Amino acid sequence: MNADAPRPLSRFTVIEVNDTDVPSCLRLATSLATRIAADLGATVIKIEPPAGDLVRRLPPLLPHGPNVERSALFQYLNTGKHSVVLDLESAPGIARALTLAGKADAVVFETPGRNAEALRHTRATPIEIAAFAAGMAHPGPVSEFTIAALAGLLHMVGEPDRQPLRLGGHQISYAAGLTAFTGLSAALAARSQSRVAPSVRVSLAEVAQWVNWKATSGTHAAGRSPGREGGQSEFQVVRCADGYVAVVFTVSQWPPLRDLIGDPRLADPKFATRTGRRQHVGALYAIMAPWFAARTRQDIQGQAQARGVPFGPVFTPAELLETEQYTARGFLADLSHPTLGPLRLPQLPVQWNGRSFAPHAAPGLADTPARAAE
Repeated sequence: MNADAPRPLSRFTVIEVNDTDVPSCLRLATSLATRIAADLGATVIKIEPPAGDLVRRLPPLLPHGPNVERSALFQYLNTGKHSVVLDLESAPGIARALTLAGKADAVVFETPGRNAEALRHTRATPIEIAAFAAGMAHPGPVSEFTIAALAGLLHMVGEPDRQPLRLGGHQISYAAGLTAFTGLSAALAARSQSRVAPSVRVSLAEVAQWVNWKATSGTHAAGRSPGREGGQSEFQVVRCADGYVAVVFTVSQWPPLRDLIGDPRLADPKFATRTGRRQHVGALYAIMAPWFAARTRQDIQGQAQARGVPFGPVFTPAELLETEQYTARGFLADLSHPTLGPLRLPQLPVQWNGRSFAPHAAPGLADTPARAAE
């Protein structure tokens, strides 16, 4: 497949419906699912409410451009889409949305939404993203933080003597968006073979439980819920000469790790087994800490890789722009935005027959809700 060949989903049209009063965690999932489809060539028509997608106002904000366009998160999730503003609380607005959906292959939307029921019954295959499974009772407002709490993830993150910490970024929403895209791709594959395409419903709560499957499985096996271990954790992030390194190793990698550190105290029989190392984890890291403190991340990673030990340097977002792996893969693609100028965005982390897919600006991509309505 050469670079000039059509993108894999170029023959499909997908409608993304952004209703009002929808939690941002659902909107992020919806937008990611259709962003992947757009990168793979689908024509994605994004229907925004009159005030615009709420993500337009979410941080982080770019240092340049009009205020309504400055959300880096919005640009990341919506590059490559066409925007149309419709008032879905009006009869003409919902009629227009249903007309667009009736001509599309799939419609992606959030539940609860004022028009969810109508969108389930168009020609387009419905791809529905909800906070909870159908019929599942839930307390209070919906957010990624509350979903993470209900899924047990907050019990796993942070120090045991401190309050729970939310996960960085939007991991639950993005995992749900990827799940929704998987369902979307299955539906499009069925339609392309003239078969009945399955409707798809994704719930963030179930996705979060799936992501945290080890906790559920471990609880069933051990009879107790695994929780935050802090300084007693088997794998830790330790300080080095120029930052931090994540220390992770399997049972079979302990001998080369021990030889890499080179401290004779690590030959003590109490460290010979995983059980022994976990029982004496404080003493173990006290012995290893000086070795890390005296070396840089690059030196540590190089020496560890040479012995097959998967230590990982902790990078800042700015450092990721220049890392060897991302540079070699061309993973961060440069895009010329019509009003914001040059933008650098990550492309899809998969290849299709050896071909990568960078984001592209759709000719009708609106920069503001006002322009989208014109």
